[in-house]
Amino acid sequence: AGLPQFEGSNAWAVSGSRTQSGKPLLAGDPHIRFSVPAVWYEAQLTAPGFELYGHFQALNPFALLGRNLDFGWSLTMFQNDDLDLIAEKTNPDNPDQVWYHGAWVDMTSRTEQIEVKGESPVILTLRQSPHGPIVNDAMGGNGARQPSDTPIAMWWSFLESDNPILQGFYEANRADTLDKMRSAAEKIQSPGLNVVYANARGDIGWWAAAQLPRRPAGVNPTFILDGSSEQADKNGFYPFSANPQEENPARGYIVSANFQPVSPTGMEIPGYYNLPERGRQLNNQLSNDKVKWNLENSKALQLGTRTDYAAQMLTPLIPVLRRVVSEPEEHDLLERMAAWNGDYSVDSVGATLFNQFLFNLTDEAFHDELSDGLFTTLLSTRLIDLALPRLAADANSPWWNNRHSREPESRDNTVKVAWHAAVSHLKSLYGQNPDEWTWGKAHTLTHEHLLGKQPPLDMLFNVGPFAAPGTHEVPNNLSASLGPAPWPVTYGPSTRRLIDFADPAHALGINPVGQSGVLFDKHYADQAQRYVNGEYVPERFSEGDVAGNSKEVLKLVPGR
Repeated sequence: AGLPQFEGSNAWAVSGSRTQSGKPLLAGDPHIRFSVPAVWYEAQLTAPGFELYGHFQALNPFALLGRNLDFGWSLTMFQNDDLDLIAEKTNPDNPDQVWYHGAWVDMTSRTEQIEVKGESPVILTLRQSPHGPIVNDAMGGNGARQPSDTPIAMWWSFLESDNPILQGFYEANRADTLDKMRSAAEKIQSPGLNVVYANARGDIGWWAAAQLPRRPAGVNPTFILDGSSEQADKNGFYPFSANPQEENPARGYIVSANFQPVSPTGMEIPGYYNLPERGRQLNNQLSNDKVKWNLENSKALQLGTRTDYAAQMLTPLIPVLRRVVSEPEEHDLLERMAAWNGDYSVDSVGATLFNQFLFNLTDEAFHDELSDGLFTTLLSTRLIDLALPRLAADANSPWWNNRHSREPESRDNTVKVAWHAAVSHLKSLYGQNPDEWTWGKAHTLTHEHLLGKQPPLDMLFNVGPFAAPGTHEVPNNLSASLGPAPWPVTYGPSTRRLIDFADPAHALGINPVGQSGVLFDKHYADQAQRYVNGEYVPERFSEGDVAGNSKEVLKLVPGR
């Protein structure tokens, strides 16, 4: 299945003062693109002086998630901006030279040949400037217009740092103290990861692990930088002590959910952070000092499907819709959406209405200005999540006007057109009865195998579809792309783990598909339905518990 894309994640640690058991509790669910075989392979490793129940990925000998009787950790994406795109100034007399630190400097180059079945090989000449590889030598267009004679270099910290990440995870697999895990996190330099930790001694901690580049003051790496100036220069990296981090905070808990963290130095850390809504949902509940946390109420928190993002969008738009929607049938649908509480349960009709309306509103507001290529790109970015609430609240935004219309259009016009389009689309898919427009019918999860991309192999290798609760930016982050219904889920919790260090031998977890990657094996997909139902299975740890629940034993014996 390859190495699936990391998309986000939730993790939190609660100190013993806030738990029912009096010991720390650790929860984690990294959000990764789904695949078959599953992203993680679970294994318990036992050796003299070493014991770890870990979640492993292909090609990595060390657990990226793990726990034992003494400690455990989870990961989320830091999402710091560790990559700059740099427009190089070329020499008019020699296009293979760029202006760098006051002089013309040669770019290096190499040729790559890519064999293509049934066609001639593709020949690529790949150049590199002092700032990094020239990426537009190897990439096609996506709708953006960029002069072909302007080389765009990519500076990426992954290519510049020592990045002893394997050593970092080797140490994390043995980090039974805060000091040891802090030292391990310092060695995880790229890509940026949040390490959330707890141990049986009573400690909790979090470190934003990455090497943060020192950029010149005032440089915004969101934009393409000028390679002929000092904009693109880097003065090394900040020390790890400047990274966001906490150890045993007085409030008694730590939350990491891909929102923008704060450096202890107060410096700004550029990044492509998620909306704060998911983290806010978790923080609001964990901050309730009347709740004593245990495995059961942690399940409910991890499986949450409610968001206040819908309220941000609908609060300014519901009055508009009530003005412009006149048909009685559509007015009833409008009031149904207005009464919806933002919960993406599988039986919700309000969720389906809102999601379709959200896409049609986006389409009506932005597509005419951006054209197909850039509009598709916009839908795939986190910028659209930030832009839509601001657009909804601004009645005078120029985006409301359709550039192809003969007369200027207002927010009222555009909202009306989007609403009618949404209702029409849902009727065409699910019929005239709105009671049939349930979220679980429109929002489904199919775990796709690489071979399942080709019919009829999909019927053999793929697992699903399942009616899926949740959505983008709720704790149970079963996410689909912004677009018209139906919405196939593409990524979400790649596992769910809950560990109470009062009884760490009886932690809970779940695999989205199954432990086996072998087609027709009974463990190929035996957890898939339980996963989507929000169930958990015990992660057996003690020798007696493992022996008492073993179904089969495979022994690998060295040859003699």
